[in-house]
Amino acid sequence: MMTYRKVNQLFTFASFSTAPALGSVVSFLWHGGAIWCVFEVATGRRRFSPDRMMRFVYGIMLVYVATNLMAFLANDPSWEMARKLLPLVTFLMFPFSYSIWTISNREEIARAAILGSAVAAASGFALALIQYYIVAMRPEGGAGNALVFADVACLTGLVCLAGALTLETGRARLLLFAYALAFLAVLFSGSRSVWGVMLGASILVVLLCRGRVMNILRGRMLAILAVAVTVAVLASGVVATRMELLGEEFRELAVSGNYNTSSGLRVALYEIGSRLVMERPFLGHGLQNTVHLIGHHLNADYGVNRSFSHFHNGFLTAFVEGGVLCGLAVLALFAAIAVAAWRALQNAVDPIQRFGGLLLAILFCIYAGGGSVNLIFGHDILDSMFMVVLITGLYLATGSSQLPAEEKEEPDTDQARP
Repeated sequence: MMTYRKVNQLFTFASFSTAPALGSVVSFLWHGGAIWCVFEVATGRRRFSPDRMMRFVYGIMLVYVATNLMAFLANDPSWEMARKLLPLVTFLMFPFSYSIWTISNREEIARAAILGSAVAAASGFALALIQYYIVAMRPEGGAGNALVFADVACLTGLVCLAGALTLETGRARLLLFAYALAFLAVLFSGSRSVWGVMLGASILVVLLCRGRVMNILRGRMLAILAVAVTVAVLASGVVATRMELLGEEFRELAVSGNYNTSSGLRVALYEIGSRLVMERPFLGHGLQNTVHLIGHHLNADYGVNRSFSHFHNGFLTAFVEGGVLCGLAVLALFAAIAVAAWRALQNAVDPIQRFGGLLLAILFCIYAGGGSVNLIFGHDILDSMFMVVLITGLYLATGSSQLPAEEKEEPDTDQARP
């Protein structure tokens, strides 16, 4: 009979390995598991986790959900638009998933996350290569969206880097190779904002693990240089093309006022969003009205006949949709993640705890940094991966295992026997 210890190890591997190549499979996987976790805790079969940081983070999430619900009810609600509230359910299930996930061995969970991320990096790169060179399209992996694909590929690649510099020292070269593949996948996606995020987050991880980096560099400089040159050669074409396009977009915006470009639309969306926040700062406009408001103002104010589901800034989107309290809740959530990461990295001697801190730091960089020019919440893949990494990071950095005492002492090889 499978125990929770083994199930959670396999579940962690599956959750980290699927998003770049299989897209929404990770959403079905996490939400399906979370529904089971709600049942287990609600029926008293398993207990709610006592971890204080998890409960604090959940309190912030409840504020985010409540403010969005109030904004929905205050802005011409309808049953037809009630489906827009469904993504909020993800946040309500967070502590239940966390509570069951912690019925596990911390080291096994950490290694499963690293191995799953390596699989995700390799499969994401392979799919990006096929889509770019054979299908002749902008790579979007299994996500159906280049930005979402870039975010999850960036996430799994950075987990490989963190694993190589903390826990998996024996497999460091393989994990660094997987990181390089993920970096290439992100470059091929053409998502310029994620390029900067991955580069910045990579530098942060390296600085936080600089002692280990020096050990890896000894005697391997030529190999690392060869990999770097290969990455530069393979990605040079797409990088040059995208950066040239960026320059052209800003020139068109400055000279002719053309907002109908990627960069121009972002400028327009930020201006529209700022005005909308000032119009209704407390109750917001409701998440059900975002598409209509963006489409109306782009057409009326900028002569652009397009619309979007968000303002290409996750924080601004929260302020517009749910009001000031909603936006502050999102800011507080990322502040809590940053503090938890900092404490784990400052005080921890345990490499597993340090790896958990790195996971939280990576999560902060991608969602808070990248989300400043893209989406943070509201997409099933991004929301699911946010929960997967947040739960794993908090558990490893600040949490406690709920394994029974007798299971903690048993070797893992005994857990999967029927």
